[in-house]
Amino acid sequence: MWRAALLLFLASLSWGQILLRENDWRAKEIATYFEGGIETIRKESSRLNCEIQPIPSRLSYNFQFWTGYDVLVPMREFASGGRDKPILMALEVISETNGKKSYFFAPAQLPRNAPPEAWTSKNTMMNLGGGFLTGPGRFRVSLLVADGQGRTCTKAWKLEAAKLDVPLQLAPGAVAANGLNTWKGLVGGSGKLSLYVHAAPLLRRKVKAKLSAWEQNVLLSSMKSLLESGGFEEARVTVFDFDGRRVLFESEHFDAAAFEKLTEALADLNLGTVSAKTLAGPDESSLLADLMGKELQRNGPSNAVVFLGPSWRYGPKISPLLREQRNQMPPTFYVTLTPWQSSTSDLIEKFVRTGPKGKVIAVYRPEDLARAIREIREKRNSPAIPGPNVME
Repeated sequence: MWRAALLLFLASLSWGQILLRENDWRAKEIATYFEGGIETIRKESSRLNCEIQPIPSRLSYNFQFWTGYDVLVPMREFASGGRDKPILMALEVISETNGKKSYFFAPAQLPRNAPPEAWTSKNTMMNLGGGFLTGPGRFRVSLLVADGQGRTCTKAWKLEAAKLDVPLQLAPGAVAANGLNTWKGLVGGSGKLSLYVHAAPLLRRKVKAKLSAWEQNVLLSSMKSLLESGGFEEARVTVFDFDGRRVLFESEHFDAAAFEKLTEALADLNLGTVSAKTLAGPDESSLLADLMGKELQRNGPSNAVVFLGPSWRYGPKISPLLREQRNQMPPTFYVTLTPWQSSTSDLIEKFVRTGPKGKVIAVYRPEDLARAIREIREKRNSPAIPGPNVME
């Protein structure tokens, strides 16, 4: 079986995508997989049915060059077994600027507690993947995906990060880890923020079991920018899922440790199925009313309430209860992440617009996010906000 035992041994050493140090024995071991090229790997192993989609270099929502890849694997590939072993991804990135080779490694656990029908459905996909940062330049990328049965899926592509007229944190040709699994926490500022994050796909397409690497990046990096530059001293964070009618994460005092737990929750989020019991239960309006009821009952009101998430499907009318709740709230904002040039009037947008001091801000590009954060700083319930100006 094609080197599967060694890959599984490597998987036992760490979890989550990591950039291996140049002198790390694991980097040297993984380098041997790519020595003969992608074609050699394909000839020596049986094929894992998967689709690898490279993601072009983009200026991310924390104002760095971000690139990555999505790996779509039909869950029925494991209908007959192999679910107890991880899928493994090894990545080689070669800079054409300085010739340096960088290696990333990531094990990915198959979905837990998935219903039996998910493993035989033609349309249910596991969405795996990862991302990394680069400086400007051109790069060659090779990706190896392997499962515990020795099957592989591979792809090689070229990448270019065009130099932009913005301050850059990485030198030309440099490669760095994503950095989204860590955060230093709030520093300075004044007042409290209540942040509600809708964990949903940015693009509605095939039924997916997970958020893509880019979608996780957009949510986490935009959160970091808002928390770091919004001028708040404290933050309450709630992450919810309208489709599943559920709260995925809550933190009354959001800090660095809570951010790490949130990244894990988003990575583990299963979007593949929704139970009949859930669909027969409370709808989106009821979930939102429950969240806002708790918001109004908290000790110490927030200086601003901010919703953050993708522009969603067309929403229902605002109920009398939601209208009453909205009228009792402080300045309320909806930062809607919109990767296309049009959006629907979803439930959150209608809720924010129905009350006083409400503002919906569409974000198409990272520059729009900077504008949104400046507006929140200016219109929140606080005449003075200590700290530097936000991302001028």
